[in-house]
Amino acid sequence: MKPSSLITFTVLLALEILTPWTAEGTSTEKVKSGACPFRPHGLCLVYEPHECLNDWECPKDQKCCPSICSNKCLDPVDPSEQVKVNPGRCPLVIGECKEPKPLDTCLNDGDCLTGLKCCKGPCGNSCVEPLKDTFSPLQQD
Repeated sequence: MKPSSLITFTVLLALEILTPWTAEGTSTEKVKSGACPFRPHGLCLVYEPHECLNDWECPKDQKCCPSICSNKCLDPVDPSEQVKVNPGRCPLVIGECKEPKPLDTCLNDGDCLTGLKCCKGPCGNSCVEPLKDTFSPLQQD
């Protein structure tokens, strides 16, 4: 065998051997199914170390999700599930937000306590007391 062929063969063999080692445990590994549950943004008052940096660092089916102060391993939610809709309607929005980047405290009614609705406000979405419909359909005799 020619020396140049031997060198090429050795390099290719080394790359084949090292490939599984470099791929294991990297961020390019498959992401676990599901989505992170909605967590409202807030001000971090106490530093917490990250529980994880990637999904593969979390046990079982849990995902690595951002929290207020760090990443945490949380049970995933199914994004294809039907969104909960609480009765009533959102109040009319009046006014303008003075904050440069308003933050949402909810994405839909399922993120709110029982009876509240996730409504667009002047500074992002928030859970509010819904307006009750007071009209009734006309009845014909």
